Order: sequence, then C-alpha cells, then structure tokens
Amino acid sequence: MHFALIPGDSISNHVIEIDGRLRAQGLESSIFAGKIAPELAGRVHPQSEYLAHMYASDEVLIYHYGLYDSPGVRYFQASRGLRVLIYHNITPAHYFRGWSREQELLCDVGQQTLPALAGCDLALGVSEFNRRQLVEAGFDEAGTGVLPIFLAEDRFETLPTNRPLLDRLQRGSTTNFVTVGRVAPNKAIEDSIRIFAIYHRAINPNSRLLVIGSRYLPTYDAALDALVDDLGLGQAVTFTGLVSDADLKTYYQAADLYLHASHHEGFCVPLLESMYFDLPILAREAGAVPETLSQAGVLFTRPGYEEVAEMAHLLLDDARLRSRVIARQRERLADFAPAGVEARLWSLLGRLGISPGSPLTGEGG
Repeated sequence: MHFALIPGDSISNHVIEIDGRLRAQGLESSIFAGKIAPELAGRVHPQSEYLAHMYASDEVLIYHYGLYDSPGVRYFQASRGLRVLIYHNITPAHYFRGWSREQELLCDVGQQTLPALAGCDLALGVSEFNRRQLVEAGFDEAGTGVLPIFLAEDRFETLPTNRPLLDRLQRGSTTNFVTVGRVAPNKAIEDSIRIFAIYHRAINPNSRLLVIGSRYLPTYDAALDALVDDLGLGQAVTFTGLVSDADLKTYYQAADLYLHASHHEGFCVPLLESMYFDLPILAREAGAVPETLSQAGVLFTRPGYEEVAEMAHLLLDDARLRSRVIARQRERLADFAPAGVEARLWSLLGRLGISPGSPLTGEGG
C-alpha cells in the first residue's frame, strides 16, 4: 500500500517490483493506493478496497511510508495481520518554510506520525540512514532492517530512446549536466545552478544544465527562474518538468555529468540510474547520499561553487579520472543488483515466517 502509484516514481517502481517478485514466487499479492495514475488503473486497487482485508489475521500488509497519508496510516494501525513498514523518509519540514505552508505542514505531520507506526512486526528503511531514523523514532531496533530500492534495470533496457530528443541534445557537442528529482527546496537546485553558472562562464560556454523533474511549488519555481535570469543563463538552463520514462532514459544517454546538490535524501535513486548509464556523479555529501554512493562518485561537503565547478571540469576532461570514477560506480551498482535486493527481501520477510510459496497472502503494495 502507498499513498499514490505513478509511473516513473521511484517509490511506485519499488512497490511494483516487490509485488511482481512476490507473485513470481507463488504468493498472492495486490497493490492498493489512494491515488492511481490512469496507466496503472488495471494493476492497482483503490485504497478503500483494503477494508475487505483489514481484519484478516492470515494476511500481510506492506505499507510504504514516505508522505503523510491519513487513510493509509489508519489502515496500517488497524490491520489485524502481519504489518511491515517500508520507510522511504520524509523531508524535514523546515526545507519548505517560506515556500509552501501546505508542504511544510504535510512533512511536519508525517514526521510526527512516524512514532505511531512503531508497533508493527517489521520496519525497513530503504537505507541505513532511514533505518536509524526509525530507531530514533522509537522502533525496536531488533525489528528493523534495510531493504534498498529496486533499480528497474529491465525497464531501461526495454525502453526506446527518443531519437529526435537525443539528436537535439547532442547537437553541436554541447556538454550536458543533468540533475534529476522533484524541484523542491531540499534539492538545492539553486546551488546546482550556481555551480553550473561558473562552469558555463569560466570554463565551457558550450554547456547546458538540464533540471529534470516535476515543478509543483510556484514560489520556489519563480525564485529559480529569477536566478537563471539574473545569471544570464536563460539559454543554458532548461527545466524539463516531469518526463516519460523513455525521455528520462534519453536524457541520461545524452548527459556528460550528474550534478546533485541536495541537502536531504533518504536513498536517491538517480544516483543508481546515473551509475547504470556510466554517468560520473558529483554530489553533495548529505543525507543518505554517502551511503548510497559508498566509495563511488565524487562528493563535496559545502557549496564552494568555484571548487565544485573545477571538479566538474576535471570529471569531464580528465579521461583517466573519469574512467576510474565510472569503474568504481559500476562496482557499486553491482551491490544493488535486483537479484541481490530480492534475496535481501526474502531474508527480511523470513523473520516473519514468509518465504517463497508461503501460504500467507502478501498484500504487498
């Protein structure tokens, strides 16, 4: 169960992957969500339909928590069967202060509600960073674990490339920086813009920054647009908005560097996606980013815009350095191979007596 199922969303992809792997091993599994994208209407059930299962003691509810969801929280608390929480992290509310009172309150309530979910049978963070937050919120440490997010490699392998888009992005040998994710204050898009501005002005004017992700905060969007104008980057910075999976693949294929200045991440799936596409990563050392990267990529600890822009230049122009970074990223990506993540899933569920072919019904989205 999750608040919303949307194609391309990392949590939604994780829900769908778990559901598919449970089914493949002979367990009955259904996905429930409060909001369902039209494309998934045939695969996902309305959240209210979970009421028919809520009092069944021989079923399992897996609840993905990454945004406050009043019906989902109530269903999880009242469910009579085994209850598994998968915690995707909630952005600290202060990042939205001054930008969106609604988002600030939603995050605040989500964080305050987390301790009320502590009575479950198993609580999993998608990173050790998240698992520690569960323990700090009052969850019994012995009943916690880590289940990384599945990287849907098959999805990227089968998706078509948008050839006209790829040709346009690669025309003129332009150097493409990309950053991927919701355009939100915790992502510090303004820092990515300032770092890129120095690279663009002082090192390589034949370059662009592609900011890929949904824009949903008008005040923050306006501030970023104004910054781009003030820096004279109107032709060099593009906000794509939410893109299709095929277009996302194409942007990664056309990219030369992944730049990530976010202050807070609970896992950061775009890091894995960048590794998959052999895209060198330059990222702020914050939240779960150091854990997800381990010894891969290149981290910076504070804006230091000039220094970070120079490191971007080295990653782009020093062939030996770039090759070493990409090689280490490939090694790190292997740690998140879907088969390994699935093995960890079954190991964690095994604590509750759930195994392939188990008679228990996994109500697993």
